[in-house]
Amino acid sequence: MPSIVNGSHGANSMRHRAFSTDAKLAFTSRSQAKPVQSGTAARHRDASIGLAAQSNGPPGAFVEGQESETRQQLFGRIAPVYDQLNNTLSLGQHRVWKRMTVKWAEAKPGDAALDVCCGSGDLAFVLAEAVGPSGKVQGLDFAQQMLADAERRQQSRHAACSQRCARIEWVQGDALELPFPDRTFDAVTMGYGLRNVASIPRALEELGRVLKPGAKAAILDFNNSDSPVVDSFQAWALENIAVPMARSYNLEEEYQYLRPSIKRFPKGREQVFPKPYIMK
Repeated sequence: MPSIVNGSHGANSMRHRAFSTDAKLAFTSRSQAKPVQSGTAARHRDASIGLAAQSNGPPGAFVEGQESETRQQLFGRIAPVYDQLNNTLSLGQHRVWKRMTVKWAEAKPGDAALDVCCGSGDLAFVLAEAVGPSGKVQGLDFAQQMLADAERRQQSRHAACSQRCARIEWVQGDALELPFPDRTFDAVTMGYGLRNVASIPRALEELGRVLKPGAKAAILDFNNSDSPVVDSFQAWALENIAVPMARSYNLEEEYQYLRPSIKRFPKGREQVFPKPYIMK
């Protein structure tokens, strides 16, 4: 099961709780806590990962200044088969994980909700059910091909969901510069996106900025385990199951990107909003 991170943004504090695969509470921080991993430390780690990943994934995916455009193009290429591969590789379990994520974000009827790095829209669709027709949902992604797929899926769902779901607005944009005012959303989700942004600290700061006081953000991603056994099994599974399956779609290089990108995901005490957004 992937790692699920839940952050709460209060008027004078921001708590960020990290849960590992067995769902035990790992750590709680408050606004006065200094960031455990600075932007400089994060860049050093990305650089080391980049050196190790030079033969894995598309060229430029871990090169400073090139990573955003390269990753945007990557997700554009995998968009046509993204949902099919997700279903197959997770044995359908990704749907359960996404419903857990929305539950942790505590979206409720009438809320304004945001899904960052929305991809083909799975989390946004669950948010739309949670907030109901009186609520509002926006899904943001930097890959236009993903947004086009999300819009197509929404149209196919319209008849079955129109009476009980919010209509979703799809927005092409950057997770590092969210195009929304401060304190806009009652609930925010981010699925499989945090490890793909060029600056993880900046992305977390933006999530905190757009949350209303007391609102929560829930982040879903693959677990970057400290356990050598778990880490080795994950590496084996990606290399021997995920990549060969992607090869049949001529997407081998794109799915080789998974392993080094997962190693970027902050773990344990690194999972702290770097600059707590203190409400004025």
